Amino acid sequence: MQIKHNDERNTMKKLFSERYGYTKPSDVIIREQITLALQNAICSCYDQLPMIFYRAFHGNYSLDACKQEYYKLERYVWKYFFNQRENNYNKYDTIITKYFEGKEDWYLKLDLLDISIEYLRSHFSTVTDQFINLLNTDFERLHFAYRIINDDIVEIDSKEEIETIENALNNASMTIRMHLSRALELYAQRPEGDYRNSIKESISAVEVYCREKTGENTLGKALNKLEQSGLVIPAVLKQAFDKLYAYTNQPDSGIRHALMDDSGAYTPKAEEALFMLVSCSAFINYLVKKGK
Repeated sequence: MQIKHNDERNTMKKLFSERYGYTKPSDVIIREQITLALQNAICSCYDQLPMIFYRAFHGNYSLDACKQEYYKLERYVWKYFFNQRENNYNKYDTIITKYFEGKEDWYLKLDLLDISIEYLRSHFSTVTDQFINLLNTDFERLHFAYRIINDDIVEIDSKEEIETIENALNNASMTIRMHLSRALELYAQRPEGDYRNSIKESISAVEVYCREKTGENTLGKALNKLEQSGLVIPAVLKQAFDKLYAYTNQPDSGIRHALMDDSGAYTPKAEEALFMLVSCSAFINYLVKKGK
């Protein structure tokens, strides 16, 4: 039985699973599936298409006329995706959103999205751009491992990246695991991830590993001490991670400092938080293997 947590728990302490890092990367970074949340988001983008048409035509067409343009898309999908007779098409069936709400394989649903974009691009370039922007915004918000780039749906977060995080969670000490799990939770936070503090937790996991092995409080000193103990790290790799560490400590990002205001300080985005989570996990995995 799955227990549903009450939202009124906001002021209570974290539960065991939250404290000890049992958040799974595969539950956060959605790959090779379409969750209910993603399904609803995609359907909502289709729902907005008539209004996107209306805005693109600058109000010169009535909203009813814009709905007819949407029905033309559905008729095209009916004929060329579902391979059905054109005269059997019924605009009241809302075939596209019904398909996304059905039990078909996730990749077939993306095929339908592909052919929709192809049709829209051939007829309405501005509408296509706005439709894709809506989809990509929701894909990023819901941590879908795919984006629409140059009208193609491409994978941006690979299975290997997810496995890298999972390996670090499974093989590191409990303290390191808590930092990485917290980084993952902050990355996945709704309605918007706390990317600055996610990066902080990722780099803290590396610091903890080095401190546990050397007793040093700074990453640079810890890496030097690891090398003195016989763990040889290639100079270029060590320099690269020193620079990543320096990035988390620079004042304009505010990652390891007080939160900055809107006066021009750079705010980390989702892609940087994920990059740091994967990179720090990979570096920990590397150090663990080197230390054996």
